[in-house]
Amino acid sequence: MKRSALLCVLVLMVHLSLIAAAVTLATDPQAKPVERAIEGVIIPAPVAPQPEKPKPKPVQPEPEKKPKPKPPKQHKVQAKKAVAKPTPAKPLPVAEASPKAVSAAEPVAEVAKNEAVAETPKPEPEPQATPPVASANRALNKAPLYPNLSRRLKEQGTVYLHVLVLKNGKVGQLKLKQSSGFARLDQSALNAVRGWTYQPAMRLGQPIDFWFVQPVVFNLNSIN
Repeated sequence: MKRSALLCVLVLMVHLSLIAAAVTLATDPQAKPVERAIEGVIIPAPVAPQPEKPKPKPVQPEPEKKPKPKPPKQHKVQAKKAVAKPTPAKPLPVAEASPKAVSAAEPVAEVAKNEAVAETPKPEPEPQATPPVASANRALNKAPLYPNLSRRLKEQGTVYLHVLVLKNGKVGQLKLKQSSGFARLDQSALNAVRGWTYQPAMRLGQPIDFWFVQPVVFNLNSIN
């Protein structure tokens, strides 16, 4: 009976304490409900996968080089027998002017080539021609006039003309090759030589057209 009475007292006291707590919570406006703390869990960052190292290729052993089999000696003997020795060609008559003597061991084609070289005649040098000569007849070849102004200025020198003398001895073309240094003297020489007559150049007894250089001298000391 005592134990049941104690239990009843304890239960009553618990109820009273609960009732008192509820009343205090309801009457106290500042009382705030206690929020539960949120617990977090730190998740570790994922580890980047490392690239796999290439596996070393297995080293294959180099194949052994087998020595090439040498051909049997019998084949060499047969090959030597199969090659026929060239029959020596009979020496052909060669001209004395041939630069190379033909031997009996040379092939026929080489002999024919040497014969062609020996038989080909060398071109004879063209005979030289005798150059034309100006006629000494002053009636035909008048001396060039010495310009008066050139005399006063004491101009003198030599004019070189390039002249084409035709077969008939007449002047075909005329060009100034080298000046005397004075235009008046050059023009006087051109005017005079253009009307000159020549003995034509000769080759093998026949007159030919011929280019040659004609000098014309202007000298103050030679004037009478």
